[in-house]
Amino acid sequence: MRTHVVIIGAGIAGVQAAQSLAGEMRVTLINREPFVPYYRMRLEEVVTGGNPASIFMHPASWYEEKGIELIENEAVGIDEEGKTVRLSDSSQIEYDALVIATGSKANIFPISGVGRKYYPIRSLTDAFELRYALEKSSNACIIGGGLLGLELACAIAGHKNIPVSVIETAPYILPKQLDEDSAALLSTLLKERGVTIVAGASVKEANEKSLILESGDEIAADTVIFSAGVHNDLSLLDGTSIERNRGIVVDARLRTSSPSIWAIGDVAELDGRTFGLAMHAREMGLAAARSIRGEDVMYVPSAPSSVLKVGNLDVSFFGEMKGRRIVKDGEKSRRTFFVEDGVLRGAIYVAEKAPLSIKAKIGQPFEEEYDR
Repeated sequence: MRTHVVIIGAGIAGVQAAQSLAGEMRVTLINREPFVPYYRMRLEEVVTGGNPASIFMHPASWYEEKGIELIENEAVGIDEEGKTVRLSDSSQIEYDALVIATGSKANIFPISGVGRKYYPIRSLTDAFELRYALEKSSNACIIGGGLLGLELACAIAGHKNIPVSVIETAPYILPKQLDEDSAALLSTLLKERGVTIVAGASVKEANEKSLILESGDEIAADTVIFSAGVHNDLSLLDGTSIERNRGIVVDARLRTSSPSIWAIGDVAELDGRTFGLAMHAREMGLAAARSIRGEDVMYVPSAPSSVLKVGNLDVSFFGEMKGRRIVKDGEKSRRTFFVEDGVLRGAIYVAEKAPLSIKAKIGQPFEEEYDR
């Protein structure tokens, strides 16, 4: 009988693991949403009127062709000794190997004042609800200036033709991806596209049509959207011996403290670090499959990188912001290189397409032609 691998969670990590094991093992993929798996980072396309099918990873027929059993249900418990997963309808699924890829949940914090409807943007259902709300809005406000928040802000401003404000508690937007000067340029360019950045700010209270900041400033907000980070819901582990911290603790082979159980994607914690990028989710899906096969290969996360469009602006980040800065400003663009001991440690491109070769050059001797 073939090894039965059960994967809880149908995001990028879970689908990648399923695809990698399909054909050689029996694979069951548990998907708690009433849609085939989709790309979460593209939800703004649905918010602004796009066809949901355009963000599906694969059509339903693809899973059948691959021999992947795709189940619409929610896992609510794990029996380590009996090697079973309990589902919300009280049924159980037996496994030989279990992969937990449950992802993360959106942060929503309480706001004093008038009770209002707040919209997270973490699921396709969220996207539909926000889409309908925006049809009646003359403006919108997004709490959180991360990658998804900015992409959504630009999509709403561009497609709905309404002003959008973004409230960010950090001193400037994208502090993990940009230095302060690059962020300032991006904020200026976004302003030209109908998106106003309010950085170094926090919300004090809400009324019917606006948000009031701790500074006393009032921000117009017919529709309030939360894009203020994520957290891991680890309640699935209740009653198990699986070690947890901020996420599910795994070793270099992505195995948890419990035999026969792996964790990947946002929910995994490796060496005290959790991961939130699609590139790491895909890598972990591949690495977990190799580990389940019995290959003695350790997972080493790639250096973080982001290549995206924000309001039709190219924004790219590679490596880390470490060392001295070498800056090249264009008329409305900026390249920043971070060099330490003659080695290129990181690179940021704003409103300019990064060359395909730059990622491979991180960690290599810096060459002056990068700055031309």
